[in-house]
Amino acid sequence: MIKESTIDQEIELVSNKVDENILDFVSEEKTFSGYLLGDDFHLLSEVEKETMLFIHLVIYRSILKEEKGKEFDPKKFQAIEDKNWEQFNWKGKSWKEKMDLMFDGYKEEELLAFTEDMLNDESISDLARELIFVTAKSYIDVKIKN
Repeated sequence: MIKESTIDQEIELVSNKVDENILDFVSEEKTFSGYLLGDDFHLLSEVEKETMLFIHLVIYRSILKEEKGKEFDPKKFQAIEDKNWEQFNWKGKSWKEKMDLMFDGYKEEELLAFTEDMLNDESISDLARELIFVTAKSYIDVKIKN
């Protein structure tokens, strides 16, 4: 499990050199960053896109710091993302109920909590909040060594 202290440390490091760190992330995670910068996210505002990149950058660096992580596998990611959307879209659930469902028994609770906290900003729309959260959880699921 990735520790909160690692996440906090990476937030600070990334915040000090955001542009440089985003360039490193994009070059090291070409396939995934191409997905994040692609058409699926064209409806997000600039602030929402920046938040999404920041979240994934911190997740990436935190995993790298503690575990080295697995290679990003786009086919596995797609299958996991589809499953996460299915779980997330349980009918008639509020955001809190959805979060409870996603967190229930999840090994990487600190990374999910970081993601949820970052998305509790008034400048993030409900649509963006859901899209970024499910994408982040799916990325964590693909990158973490079990």
